[in-house]
Amino acid sequence: MKRLILFIGLSLIFSNIASAQWFEPKAPDYQSIKQNITNQNSKFYYPALLDRYNMGDETLTIEEKRHLYYGNVFQSTYTPSDTSFYNSELMNTLSKQSLTENDYVNIIKYSKALLAKDPFNLRALNAELLVFAQKDDVEAYKKNVLKRKTILDAVVSSGDGISKETAFHVIKIAHEYDLLPLMGYKFGGKDKIDKTQMISTLSLSENKYGMEEIYFNITPVFGYISSRGGGKM
Repeated sequence: MKRLILFIGLSLIFSNIASAQWFEPKAPDYQSIKQNITNQNSKFYYPALLDRYNMGDETLTIEEKRHLYYGNVFQSTYTPSDTSFYNSELMNTLSKQSLTENDYVNIIKYSKALLAKDPFNLRALNAELLVFAQKDDVEAYKKNVLKRKTILDAVVSSGDGISKETAFHVIKIAHEYDLLPLMGYKFGGKDKIDKTQMISTLSLSENKYGMEEIYFNITPVFGYISSRGGGKM
């Protein structure tokens, strides 16, 4: 019953109401996705999908969203973490108690630099939303909301987060924390990683679903690290 209630709740949050898209969660088939996104004759051809995503295309189907998000791990720019200058400067700027006009300019500059290499950088997208709201830039705001929804829909389509077997699949650990509030959760302060099953678990504060913790499959993160001889996450 808990799983049914949770699934209905997440479906109501992230389903594409306009086109009535309902999708039973399933784990991504990375090999199939890789084959599809590299086929120029496929509707999932990556460059074409990415162009539509960057334009804020609200007609993307759930399968196209899944190919976009999970297909990112096969791009040369993919990295599961960001320790760049732009990321540090963006975080430093956002941590200020009050923001000036120059800060808004810098937030957009840093965010665009991050998104140029990582189009699914949720923190950069959210930072831009802050500025767009301040500037009353409705069109730009709407485009970013649609981009963010594409990411959320893809992740929610991959599982329910209730168990390790039905974990949400994410391509970056940062996405776990960035997605929580958009799913109606608050981080409970504890996290752990099961390296054997490649599962990350986050504790949750009290919530309407009665969930105490949530599971994320981070297979791409381990794959990236392994391909480079190991190291820290």
